[in-house]
Amino acid sequence: MLTKVLLYLRFLSCGTSKYNIHSPFVHSFIENVLDDRHLYYNFLPIEQLRKWLLAQDKQLFLNDFGAGSKYSSSKLTTISQLAKKVQSSKHKGQLLFKIVNYFQPKKILEFGTSLGLSSAYLASSNKSSKVYTIEGDKNIVTLAKNNFDKLRIKNIDIVEKKFDDAIEMLSNKSFELVFFDGNHRKEPTLKYFNWAKKKITQNSIFIFDDIYWSKEMKDAWDIIRQDSKVSLSIDIFSIGIVFFIDKNQKEHFQLIHKSNFY
Repeated sequence: MLTKVLLYLRFLSCGTSKYNIHSPFVHSFIENVLDDRHLYYNFLPIEQLRKWLLAQDKQLFLNDFGAGSKYSSSKLTTISQLAKKVQSSKHKGQLLFKIVNYFQPKKILEFGTSLGLSSAYLASSNKSSKVYTIEGDKNIVTLAKNNFDKLRIKNIDIVEKKFDDAIEMLSNKSFELVFFDGNHRKEPTLKYFNWAKKKITQNSIFIFDDIYWSKEMKDAWDIIRQDSKVSLSIDIFSIGIVFFIDKNQKEHFQLIHKSNFY
């Protein structure tokens, strides 16, 4: 926690508020996405499901996918603990919804399904879209599928494989939005980024969760935002977003905003 506080203080020292941003694209993104206070009707059933999951004490065994994964070691846990510690927060999930609602991507990829709440937010914003979400733990897959059934969401396909195996299977597909969540190590994050950027269009959006989770993740984020194909990056501390707009000038913003704490 102390490390995160120190990182945020450093973030503040280099950050800027929306009032000092002159990019029309970024200003519109802030106004229509980050500052959007609408409580969409889709939010209620997902948050009711979250509340139900937080009350479930059923135990399940998690497989070990190594350091940096959401499930850091083989262990028994409960659905309640997963919902509390692993699943993205309400505010972050709703931000994902608003990003999809604003940009309207048709094909979406998520690295790391967990209980499926983030997947549900990504999918429910645009029901004509298709969300592919990757999850290697079969017990988690079963739970997520049940949750999608409860929410009556039909436009999600779960790829039940480890990430490395999944990207081989998905190599013939392209995606307009990719949400990277599920492995917080530098090398795998960069590997999946380099794989995904081969499929980008001018309208592609990549979202990286927990970019200040560790020094490794911060290093990975710094490399990603400086990549030659990235034209615009927005760091809101809780997540990092990159765009591939065809522009002559590379832009990077560290935005001081309430979304820093999502």
